[in-house]
Amino acid sequence: MTSSQTPIFFCHGVPGGPDDATLLQTDDLPVAAQNLFDFSTGDPLQHLFWQYDAACAETEGGQMHVVGFSIGAMAALRLAAARPDAVARVTVISPAAPLQLGDFLPGMAGAPVFKLARQRPGVLRVLTAVQGLLARVAPGLLINQLFAKCGAQEQAMLSDPKFRAALISGMRSSFVDHRQGYLDYLSAYVADWSAELSQVRAPVQIWHGDGDTWSPLAMSAAIKKLVPAGCELHVVPGGEHYSTLRAARLG
Repeated sequence: MTSSQTPIFFCHGVPGGPDDATLLQTDDLPVAAQNLFDFSTGDPLQHLFWQYDAACAETEGGQMHVVGFSIGAMAALRLAAARPDAVARVTVISPAAPLQLGDFLPGMAGAPVFKLARQRPGVLRVLTAVQGLLARVAPGLLINQLFAKCGAQEQAMLSDPKFRAALISGMRSSFVDHRQGYLDYLSAYVADWSAELSQVRAPVQIWHGDGDTWSPLAMSAAIKKLVPAGCELHVVPGGEHYSTLRAARLG
């Protein structure tokens, strides 16, 4: 099996869900897009490793191409570090790097959430419950709140029913159906996982838009600097967070 035929294991965003994968250009490759939040108790990363091992067991070569979007990039890179012999390659799209690698928060639309996850997790739990109520009764209002500061590309995407359906599905998964898993992933993200970047052995491709208001482009530069394997950074001119997910090439 060549690298261009390697099946994809997709790590969705946080918030997000498996339907984020509908925005990928996969060239008809098989995609394992599982719900990362769908676990009851324990370490979310250990559950991720279990999901990946189960998916790899179904493949011909026992390896997969791991793709991570946004905070899902954390899952993808930590998975590659933990399973060096089972990850053929890694693609991260609009990646959120460890917060400890730079002064990123002022340039991140989700900064208030990350600050709460670090300092006031109880308040974050209440906020997430309110978001869950909105996801049930007024998902359009919640979308408008989350995308209040987005640019022209994502404003245009919001008129796409496929994109809105993926957003609504991801919000229900994160804020309603698997709220604890979502909170656990946020806690894992704001902790310092930067040392694991040096343990990635698979080749890495990064896709990042220079108009991203969720994850600053400097985050990709920080990841590229620390990943020891061959790493390519593709900057998408004018690309925003979700529009870069749609623009990335996985072949």
